[in-house]
Amino acid sequence: MTEASRHTHLKHQLGSFAVIGVASTVANVVLFYLLNLTMNAQVANALALVITTVVNTAANRHFTFGARSKEGAGRAQLQGLVLWLIMWSATALALFLLLQANPHASHTAQSVVQLAGNVVATVIRFVMLRRWFAPKPALAVQE
Repeated sequence: MTEASRHTHLKHQLGSFAVIGVASTVANVVLFYLLNLTMNAQVANALALVITTVVNTAANRHFTFGARSKEGAGRAQLQGLVLWLIMWSATALALFLLLQANPHASHTAQSVVQLAGNVVATVIRFVMLRRWFAPKPALAVQE
């Protein structure tokens, strides 16, 4: 299997996406927890997501989908911001609901809820990244 064709296979894409996703999710939750110690949960959530979304988009574009040229990198980050809005909406809603139910929820409880929202949004993220960045398999020429 060539390097280029490897990036068209769902098995490769899911494996790479999972590794990058786990690393991004851990970084996001840790960053959220630390930021949340000094600022509002919603602000901490937004900042943590922006930082990890930029890194995650670049890593997935390069490693998961094989888009290695600098051409299109800016557009990819703009598309990543669309995904950021989805991620932020899911996590902000989860945090809002938690804090409505328990205004004194611990930072740990907030981190767990933020993680749950992140997981839901991750499924959407994979589908959209695959649609945008995955190389299309070459069509077979029929004789």
